[in-house]
Amino acid sequence: MKVKKSLAILFSAGALVLGACAAPEKDTTALTDFRNTVDSFCETISSLDTDINASGEAENTEKVLSDLDSLKQAFSDFAQVDFPSDYDYLENLADEASSYMDTAVDSYRQAFEAETKEALDAKYDYAKENYSRAYKRIKVIVSFLNGETSEDATIVSE
Repeated sequence: MKVKKSLAILFSAGALVLGACAAPEKDTTALTDFRNTVDSFCETISSLDTDINASGEAENTEKVLSDLDSLKQAFSDFAQVDFPSDYDYLENLADEASSYMDTAVDSYRQAFEAETKEALDAKYDYAKENYSRAYKRIKVIVSFLNGETSEDATIVSE
C-alpha cells in the first residue's frame, strides 16, 4: 500500500532531525533535567520511527497505527514539558509540533481507512505536510538547544 511505503521514507526523514538531539552540557540542574527530557523524547520518537519502518505490509496495519498513536502521545507529552527560562521562547514551538503531529496521525489513520485512491492520496498528502511541520519545529528547538541557529528559524509561530 502506498501509505506504508511512503511512511518509511517520511519517517526516515524525521530520523535526520533526531541525530542532532544530544545537546552540549550546561551547568544547572534544571537545565540538565530539561536536556535529559529532550534526549528521552528524541530516543522515544527515534525508536517509534524504527518500529514503523520495520513494519511490513497489511498484516501489520494495527501495529503501525499503534506506533503512530504512540508518536502522537510522545509529541503531546513533550508539549507539556515546562521549558527552562533560558528557552521559554521555544515552548510554543513544542505546542505547535504536538498539534501538527495530532493532525498528521489522525490523517494517516484516515488514509489507512480510505476507500478510494483519491481519498487515500488526499489524506496521505495532508498527513505528510503536517508531519513535516511537526518535525520542522522539533528541528528548530533542537538546533537552538545546541546553541546553533536553525536554517528553519524563519518559521512563523502560529
